[in-house]
Amino acid sequence: MINELSIKNFKILRDLKIPKLSPVTLIAGKNNVGKSTVLEAIFFSNSYAQADTFLKLNMIRGAQASTVTELWKSYFNLASTEKKMCIKKGEENSTKTVTVSLENGKKADKQVGEILPVNDTLKLSNNNVLDQYLSISATNGTEEDNIAFYIGFDGKLQTEDLNQQNNPVRNSTFTQYLGARIGYGGSNLAELYGKIDLEGKSNIVIKALKLFDPEITDIKTIVQNGIAKLYVTLENGQKLPVDYMGDGINKLMSICISILANPNAIILIDEIENGFHYTMHKKIWEMIISAANEVNTQVIATTHSYECIQGASDAIGTDDKFSYVRLDQINEQIVAKCMSAEQLKLALDSEMEVR
Repeated sequence: MINELSIKNFKILRDLKIPKLSPVTLIAGKNNVGKSTVLEAIFFSNSYAQADTFLKLNMIRGAQASTVTELWKSYFNLASTEKKMCIKKGEENSTKTVTVSLENGKKADKQVGEILPVNDTLKLSNNNVLDQYLSISATNGTEEDNIAFYIGFDGKLQTEDLNQQNNPVRNSTFTQYLGARIGYGGSNLAELYGKIDLEGKSNIVIKALKLFDPEITDIKTIVQNGIAKLYVTLENGQKLPVDYMGDGINKLMSICISILANPNAIILIDEIENGFHYTMHKKIWEMIISAANEVNTQVIATTHSYECIQGASDAIGTDDKFSYVRLDQINEQIVAKCMSAEQLKLALDSEMEVR
């Protein structure tokens, strides 16, 4: 569980400190103040040892890069690699720090650690990319981890990780990012739902879906042609594939299943209001809070919506397990203002602008 966060030289964030994060945290602010970037930094800090992490983040954003080094550079503040990138997270019993630098020099073309092909969209423009490599070091208490990514002479992305695959620093809290631009659902949802069903938690998901369609009585996994799909059962006995239902119902189901299937994890949700009618926000937040409490999973979400903020406040009341963070740009510096659930309620009751 992350209690506080510091981000330096990561994309738009030059030096941001968020002193208070809670089991459920909602982040708001105007466009281009780094809301999504905060989620990306958290995701990266727990997934840095996976060679395709930056590719995943670009896919979530719908962004493209022509070379691997261009992709790496785009995550440094102002694309400048002169200063190191640093993400520091205050957790319950320790502080985890991930430091990243793009170094000059060639790595020997040897097969050490994992070898991955470069993504089809990332072509080697010239041999200069062989003269740079991404160096990552991480610490958590007394534990340390080091890893380097580089392009071999065969054009493949390689890692030199000093055989630390089982290092406890990199094998930390499972973190899932649900982006604003990618579709929800997917074949793995049926498998995750099966896990939830076996644990007796399927009623939480069914209750959530009934917010959209009160006639839903059950959810079942049906296998056709070797592919597992989720179907809802209606009061009249009719079964419908969840994929064919609305975006809102698919999104809420994906959020609930992601939370319930991953105890003690971190679930990041970008632009959580998308796909939901403004009248639904309180009930949706009640479902999310209930699911998160059930499995001790931290939820950190972003929003542009006043109704979403109001709904979260109405759902949480004055619970001290909730924090609201507003990002603002002041004199070219992005800063965070944190509010407790009680402070947010007072601000909304006073009709203050909190977005």
